[in-house]
Amino acid sequence: MPARDDLLGAYLALRADLIRFLTARLSDAAAAEDVYQDLYLRLQSAELPEAVPEPRAFLYKAAYNLANDRARAARRRAHRDQEWQDAGTYKVGDVPVADAPPVEDAIDARRKLLRVMEWIDALPPRCREVFTLHRITGVPHQEIASRLGITTKAVEKHMANAFRILGEKAESDTAQGRVSRDP
Repeated sequence: MPARDDLLGAYLALRADLIRFLTARLSDAAAAEDVYQDLYLRLQSAELPEAVPEPRAFLYKAAYNLANDRARAARRRAHRDQEWQDAGTYKVGDVPVADAPPVEDAIDARRKLLRVMEWIDALPPRCREVFTLHRITGVPHQEIASRLGITTKAVEKHMANAFRILGEKAESDTAQGRVSRDP
């Protein structure tokens, strides 16, 4: 065990120098500390020869190799992550378009939708029925009029009333900072 004892003694004595070396190599002080700790674990578990002639050179070379391994792993991880992102992204011209919106945007959109659904539910019954038939199910005004036994002009008035009420609610919520008008 003399080689391990010599290496561990050099490891502790060279701590500041090794950390500086690794920080310069990795451009990250936290990563340098991690590699320094990895070096200790490697020294503890390594099969070492009976004697290591240059403990300092041995430690620097081992630290260099560990830093390179870490940098390679980071490049592979970044490449893999980019490939994964590209797999879920389409391009329209040169502009990338994600397959799904960011989670925060999806949650915000869901909140806005629920709020608008509350507004629609609060419309007067006939107004809500006309609005839902036209804007949500896509039924034309004339067909709504014949289904409900009202005139096309009455359908248009209900639609105008619904838009006015929903617009007022949207303005009120926007003023209170609850929902933006952006789609």
